[in-house]
Amino acid sequence: MLDKAWVRLCRADPGYEKGAQKFVTDVAVALGDIDMIVCPCKDCRNVERKSGSDVVDHLVRRGMDEAYKLRADWYHHGDVDSVADCESNFSRWNAEILELYQAAQGFDADLGEIAEDEDIREDEFLAKLADAEIPLYPSCLNHSKLSAIVTLFRIKTKNGWSDKSFNELLGTLPEMLPADNVLHTSLYEVKKFLRSFDMGYEKIHACVNDCCLFRKRYKNLENCPKCNASRWKSNMQTGEAKKGVPQKVLRYFPIIPRFKRMFRSEEMAKDLRWHYSNKSTDGKLRHPVDSVTWDKMNDKYPEFAIEERNLRLGLSTDGFNPFNMKNTRYSCWPVLLVNYNLPPDLCMKKENIMLSLLIPGPQQPGNSIDVYLEPLIEDLNHLWKKGELTYDAFSKTTFTLKAMLLWTISDFPAYGNLAGCKVKGKMGCPLCGKGTDSMWLKYSRKHVFMCHRKGLAPTHSYRNKKAWFDGKIEHGRKARILTGREVSQTLKNFKNDFGNAKESGRKRKRNDCIESVTDSDDESSESEEDEELEVDEDELSRWKKRSIFFKLSYWEDLPVRHNLDVMHVERNVGASIVSTLLHCGKSKDGLNARKDLQDLGVRKDLHPNAQGKRTYLPAAPWSLSKSEKKTFCKRLFEFKGPDGYCSNISRGVSLEDCKIMGLKSHDYHVLMQQLLPVALMGLLPKGPRTAIIRLCSFFNHLCQRVIDIEVISVMEAEIVETLCMFERFFPPTFFDIMVHLTVHLGREARLGGPVHFRWMYPFERYMKVLKDFVRNPARPEGCIAESYLAEECMRFCSDFLKKTTSVEEKPERNTEYENNSILEGRPISAGTSFMLTEVDKNIAHLAVIQNMAAFDPYVECKRDASFLWNMHAKNFASWIKEQASTSTI
Repeated sequence: MLDKAWVRLCRADPGYEKGAQKFVTDVAVALGDIDMIVCPCKDCRNVERKSGSDVVDHLVRRGMDEAYKLRADWYHHGDVDSVADCESNFSRWNAEILELYQAAQGFDADLGEIAEDEDIREDEFLAKLADAEIPLYPSCLNHSKLSAIVTLFRIKTKNGWSDKSFNELLGTLPEMLPADNVLHTSLYEVKKFLRSFDMGYEKIHACVNDCCLFRKRYKNLENCPKCNASRWKSNMQTGEAKKGVPQKVLRYFPIIPRFKRMFRSEEMAKDLRWHYSNKSTDGKLRHPVDSVTWDKMNDKYPEFAIEERNLRLGLSTDGFNPFNMKNTRYSCWPVLLVNYNLPPDLCMKKENIMLSLLIPGPQQPGNSIDVYLEPLIEDLNHLWKKGELTYDAFSKTTFTLKAMLLWTISDFPAYGNLAGCKVKGKMGCPLCGKGTDSMWLKYSRKHVFMCHRKGLAPTHSYRNKKAWFDGKIEHGRKARILTGREVSQTLKNFKNDFGNAKESGRKRKRNDCIESVTDSDDESSESEEDEELEVDEDELSRWKKRSIFFKLSYWEDLPVRHNLDVMHVERNVGASIVSTLLHCGKSKDGLNARKDLQDLGVRKDLHPNAQGKRTYLPAAPWSLSKSEKKTFCKRLFEFKGPDGYCSNISRGVSLEDCKIMGLKSHDYHVLMQQLLPVALMGLLPKGPRTAIIRLCSFFNHLCQRVIDIEVISVMEAEIVETLCMFERFFPPTFFDIMVHLTVHLGREARLGGPVHFRWMYPFERYMKVLKDFVRNPARPEGCIAESYLAEECMRFCSDFLKKTTSVEEKPERNTEYENNSILEGRPISAGTSFMLTEVDKNIAHLAVIQNMAAFDPYVECKRDASFLWNMHAKNFASWIKEQASTSTI
């Protein structure tokens, strides 16, 4: 170890010269008594060799190079530690890059054990490995050629640099680096170099009318076998087909190699086992692993459940406009997969959402989405029936990987496309089916869904209240939800008819079912000798197709196959309530709504009153006066939440017009969860206000991160009673399909686990990421596919090069504080001190202790008793203080 203390002395100090002479002597001895050594002065800069006396003279007169002087190791002069560090750096590169290339190329064994018939592949592998291990420049210790490119490209993707700016940076950096550097000088070279690590995607030509995919037996066809549409684009002037230029291209990102690659990362392979040893034991639902669905499928398929590395997946799809509203008619449909093996904090992160299909626009696929799902379903079937041999980097062993699709997640229209059922009309509820209680309103021209009293207990008092509801006593029971096996049997002989070609002439009758054109080579597994089952025509009439998901043999055993999206349900219900209260936007009140009441012969006090040429609408229980509307809007306008809690809701509130407009889904989420009950305090009659507060409380409990099964069971019963209260006070036009769907949300939470693993929020945000990938409006899907591959490649390389890439992860803006006193968000300004009155202190004290679990044993308040709440609020704080002092909490 060389002495470096002398370089900090003044060059006029005699100790500096003595230190320089000792430095030269020690270096000469360490390097084998050589006469010429590298001179580290400011001018020579470790490039020229000089004699010992000349080096001492240069150091005293010119001083040592500042950058070299500050280094902890003087590697040019045989510093022992520097040599060891250099060797460790290179060995670290070699180990990381070797592991990365082995994972990318799929080598599970040592290089010496590769079969003889793979010699060519091995030579290519070794050549790529040697190229990647080259230092960035000859004396560089911190970066190899590969790690430098990965570091720069990660900075580009994280900060949204344009391709042009990154290209100019690559052209400038080599000029700043020492000579003989190997940094690429253009983005084209970078992408070409990184192509070794991406897994690519398949381009599959599709019929322009969504009839079929040109693959397998249709691979060589020039026209669609059903609608006869040309496979190729045509010349606009001559009308001739341009062979080789398809009209529509589906991009499929194969899932099997991507799943296998996940296990090549030791850290990811460990995380994929999380579910096996972290199941809740206290009866609470924190993750889908705690759900009824997970347990039922484990019991049904124990061989699948015993392997902890087998994957459980969720599928989501929705359409989005890639042009930022420049062209509102374009709809592109990505199909996304999410992995439920991962811990809760990683499960729904955008890094772990996998793009599997990119269905092209401009029109949405609609009912024909099954045509595009075929490649994905085939791979899922393969992973279920046969599995795939996979190398596990965590255990250093191989195993047979299998996967199961638990459910789909989508908004309500896409729900109908995936499930194959109708979501409009008199049987618009996909769960109630033919038992859906719907009513056609003559004047509002819409179906509404009421009769929620059928879900109450047989002895409930609401069943006998004729005047409160539809003028009848309710004796009926709610319909039973069909199991997956029953649905499969009903649709056993259903013949699908795919394609969105516009038909001229007569409309196709509902019973004209044409067998769909499919490119699958698999023949039907149904035997002709099977006995014909009695088909329920009413039940069959609500189906548009037999869903392709039934090709998965386990699909009919799942308790929840398609999830109702809580995000959209909550948003639509919240918007209906607010617009009805303020009589703005899509209000459910109006002249037609009152005429419907008159037509039904109920609630005569709300019927329209015609006086001459004018028609007056009596004040309704849900109506707010002008002053009440201003108070309601002012409360929302003045709301200020913590930074990161929600958007600025005041932007959508108009105090002059008393209107609320332009709120997003998350704004309505905050409104329903927290703000609406407070904003309505003292404004409505007790009945409708209580109904709204109970509905908000339902959504608040439903969206908790930890769900108690007992609480959910109570909620399932209470929501039915809450909707009956809405039927009593609100007009029939209020009860669209979204309001009705709230009845089923509690059941799905009980069967599927916490809502935040099954709603659209993370997928909607991810679609914003995909939208930002579009740089060329003429080829939106191509931009998305190429940018996704680049992003995927960067993440893959970064997982293996963590020690040699120095890009820090961006902290999440809305990450919650670990401080227990702050639940969500951050303060938006400095705190201000003020004095609380005794009344305010008691109110605050009461609110705190009533919401702490530690005080539950001391709370002896029965809701169904005639308890004196005023005395309770006044004396409870002092009483609890006395109780707590006599026992240990």
